[in-house]
Amino acid sequence: MILGGATLGALLAYPIDLKVKSFAQTKGLLPKNVSHFGDEYGGRWAHWVLWSSILATSWANKDHGRNVYRKMEYSTAAMVTNGIITHLMKVSFGRVRPNGGCCKSFPSGHTSHSFTVAAIAHELFGDAVGTIAYLTAALVAVSRINDNKHYLSDVVLGAGLGTVIGRGFSSQYNKGVSIIQPSAKLSLRIALPL
Repeated sequence: MILGGATLGALLAYPIDLKVKSFAQTKGLLPKNVSHFGDEYGGRWAHWVLWSSILATSWANKDHGRNVYRKMEYSTAAMVTNGIITHLMKVSFGRVRPNGGCCKSFPSGHTSHSFTVAAIAHELFGDAVGTIAYLTAALVAVSRINDNKHYLSDVVLGAGLGTVIGRGFSSQYNKGVSIIQPSAKLSLRIALPL
């Protein structure tokens, strides 16, 4: 339902993409330093903040071994899967960015990454942290429009995609399913819950 809603939202946003772009470029949506934070968080910091939080809370709660491994496995697999799917979609659609940059506008990778991290944070740390993570992810989405890197439809689909992937991996995590299973036969099985 989330991905369907995001797809519908992106289709509805498409006709007004240029109007939103024009408004963002003439009026501005965010102060420069806030927009810069959104760009940095979505592109470089989100996964480090998440992994550091997992390790810090695990250490503080004396939660060691298998539980820490499962949280790191779950979060990493979700983010890597999101990155691969987002990249494949970008290459497949080949949409030119609003600033004229070639061919990787749809969907927004910063946005999908931030929403994947938010879904994981919500699962691991509860509603309060999840709300903050989703609000930060929304800030990332707005910053991408503000910085003329993405259209509204790009960030709407990126938000839905990231949320679905993060929540899909949450269901596997809650079932206790190991996503990465090495074996003695030198093979590797990866189960993607999509």
